[in-house]
Amino acid sequence: MSIWRFKKGQREEAFLELDRILNTSTRHTDGFRGYMSLLSHEDPNVATILTLWQDEESLKASEKNVFAQAIKKVRDSLESFPKMENYRVYSTELFQRFQTSDHNK
Repeated sequence: MSIWRFKKGQREEAFLELDRILNTSTRHTDGFRGYMSLLSHEDPNVATILTLWQDEESLKASEKNVFAQAIKKVRDSLESFPKMENYRVYSTELFQRFQTSDHNK
């Protein structure tokens, strides 16, 4: 998990760049399993990115490649270096409900 603190008023533009990097760079990175981007309601200058990796080796490799590339691209918009926290996933459940149209009921 990385917490990104942007200079005032620069979150949206910089975050779009981060999201683009995640959508392109991580897809073909060994061990990548997915990500979730979270924009804070309380602080308009903060974004949190949760990435999921197969193992610690994949995570460490991503820090040297994907993470370093992301920082380089948005460094002028950052208030401070992103804060990193690593967790082991205990459990997860992600799903999306699809709405059916009235004629399919």
